Amino acid sequence: MNRHILLLMPSIIIVLAIGIVPTICAVNYSLQNPFTEVNTFVGLEHFRKVFLDYRFADALQRNMIFSAICLAIEIPLGMALALILYERTKINSIISLIITIPVLIPPITVGLLWRLMVRDTGPITVLLKNFFNLNFVPYQNPTQAFATIVAMDVWHWTPLVCLVVSAGLAGMDRSPVLSARTEGATRWQIFRRIELPAISFPLVFISLLRLIDTLKIYDEPTVIFAGGPGLTTEFISLYIRKVAIDQFVVGYGAALSLIYNFIILLLCYLLLIVMTKGRGLM
Repeated sequence: MNRHILLLMPSIIIVLAIGIVPTICAVNYSLQNPFTEVNTFVGLEHFRKVFLDYRFADALQRNMIFSAICLAIEIPLGMALALILYERTKINSIISLIITIPVLIPPITVGLLWRLMVRDTGPITVLLKNFFNLNFVPYQNPTQAFATIVAMDVWHWTPLVCLVVSAGLAGMDRSPVLSARTEGATRWQIFRRIELPAISFPLVFISLLRLIDTLKIYDEPTVIFAGGPGLTTEFISLYIRKVAIDQFVVGYGAALSLIYNFIILLLCYLLLIVMTKGRGLM
């Protein structure tokens, strides 16, 4: 056997084990009613039910809005931080180290931290009440609950965007920037014509990564609000868990998972097309 193939075999086996095999099992489960007294073959019945499921449609819409808001905030904010902290001074190095701390915290721990901070006696609640005279009750107010999840995600993952963009800027040739400054180019012109094209690939990468992460968010909203108040923070991952595990309707849960995976792949493909159009990255 070819030596190169042998070296790739461990990676291929891992991909098959954690990717393809579970997908095949999910397809198999979605076509029947597994783990029931009468394990019957139902064909595409579960998939038909998905398109009639108002709760799935509601959770999907909620996920789309959440992803759009998070990306619209995190990508520009992360880029701005990377550009501000690009000059390698001592203070910038310290700030860069501090703002990367949230990235190192596991999602479930972030959920626990924010759960403590937004309760009645939490620091965020007290701060908003004392300084802004805002009655912050996210466990009762759906809008505030959703805004809390958005704020939590922005706090947690904007530093990752900053790190990826900073890596792209660090690998960029600075001579065109110096030449542009000498010629009298403005800061916006330098960014628009030189820096932005140079970090196009890192931007595409981190945008796709954040899109996938926001679409499959589960830990934080589940820990903080458990899907409430009402269904305000019930994203699709939580809904699928409720169907497949809590209600133990495995066949329908598998169908939900497969359709949602397809939607994620489709959205990632569309984002990739939009972001790489005319930039020669594909």
